[in-house]
Amino acid sequence: MDLLRIERSLDDIGTDPVLVVALDGWTDAGEGGSAAAAALLELPSERIGEFPSDQLYDYRDRRPQLAIDRGVLGRLDWPELAVDLVSAPAGPPLLLVHGAEPDLAWRTCASDLLELATAVGADRYVGLGSVPGPIPHTRPVDLICTGNDAEVIDRLGRAHEQVVVPASCQVAWEALFDAAGLTTLGLWVRIPHYVAGDYPEATRALLERLSSHLGTPVDLDPFDALVAENRSKLDVAASSSEEVSEHVKQLERLYDAEQEAEQAVSGMGQGVALSEAEVPSPDELGAEIERFLRGRAD
Repeated sequence: MDLLRIERSLDDIGTDPVLVVALDGWTDAGEGGSAAAAALLELPSERIGEFPSDQLYDYRDRRPQLAIDRGVLGRLDWPELAVDLVSAPAGPPLLLVHGAEPDLAWRTCASDLLELATAVGADRYVGLGSVPGPIPHTRPVDLICTGNDAEVIDRLGRAHEQVVVPASCQVAWEALFDAAGLTTLGLWVRIPHYVAGDYPEATRALLERLSSHLGTPVDLDPFDALVAENRSKLDVAASSSEEVSEHVKQLERLYDAEQEAEQAVSGMGQGVALSEAEVPSPDELGAEIERFLRGRAD
């Protein structure tokens, strides 16, 4: 392997392991995927290997964090990309690749991960991520899938649009793993585009779908209180402004129309269409809610 430094023997990984990837970055809206990775690491796990940070990151863009206590410098917290073995009580072993999205060496990292997968007999990949969309916080998050198993993504939630987008590292890896012959599944939650902070409902949805798909037992109860608290906070923020409240109602109509269209048979069913001009700007709506939340914090 060119970059990945293996720290333990790979002889006892277990049967039929699955490569799971969750990186931060712009396909980690509301920290859905990275928080899901953190929850998985609470299961029995151990570090398998790490990638050298100096080879992956532009520190001027992603600067290491440094705590300074009354003039005394603390420890530098460098961005990292690591691989942990998660050995849950049920389900297959998980090779969890998690951490900061690399700036550099995407293809080299993918090649190393494919070499690792070959060494341990992993022929399946699952990605965990989240992206912003015209989703109101008053409705369930929308989970869509990518992958090369048509039956699985039809069952779990296929994205119907054909789009061309700038690829994140995680999406690029999925494409490379597909080309190399792995069975791939990307789980993507769409969250409200006006939410700037954590969105625990995204994390819960990803963990629930991963658990259902792989049989990995995950305790979802701790997320219920977080979801309820976040919903309450956003409800209060939205109701404080007539403009924000109306924007959320517009998103609700758009969401409900899309759901109705999904359920319509042969074009039957009447949806409510909104023009692009009627869909609120995420910057405007997010700024309004952030101003309100900052005021409550003060």
